[in-house]
Amino acid sequence: MARRILLVDADIAEISAVKRVLAKAGYQPILATNAADAAVAVTHDSPELALIAPSCDSGQALAFGQKLRTDEPTAMLPLIFLGEVSPKVEGTRQLPRPIDPALLLQEIDALLRSAGPIPIAKAPEAPKKVAPVKEAATKSPE
Repeated sequence: MARRILLVDADIAEISAVKRVLAKAGYQPILATNAADAAVAVTHDSPELALIAPSCDSGQALAFGQKLRTDEPTAMLPLIFLGEVSPKVEGTRQLPRPIDPALLLQEIDALLRSAGPIPIAKAPEAPKKVAPVKEAATKSPE
């Protein structure tokens, strides 16, 4: 199964170009054009790495990336910011724009090699109701 990479960017030209680079390299891109869609994708698709354009969604994508870094279930998810981030977010990498496809793949490969599979905690399922078991009256043969 291809490794899943979340790409958060509102620039349609860039998201399309990066998507092609990821797919050609054998990754499964998961696309989001705003922070809300990205949050849903993290929960439902369990990406193994996130590429985030910090200026996307009027800066909400940067806040989303910071939240990923501080929330326990996603704190170890490798993050690469596409463009400048100020102040820098600890434990993340940055790539300058325009994106160099070779450098992007080099960074992704390095992060995924060092991280291994990243388990993402999902919301627990509601407990299922189980009907009480009635004990059958049994007579032992005499």
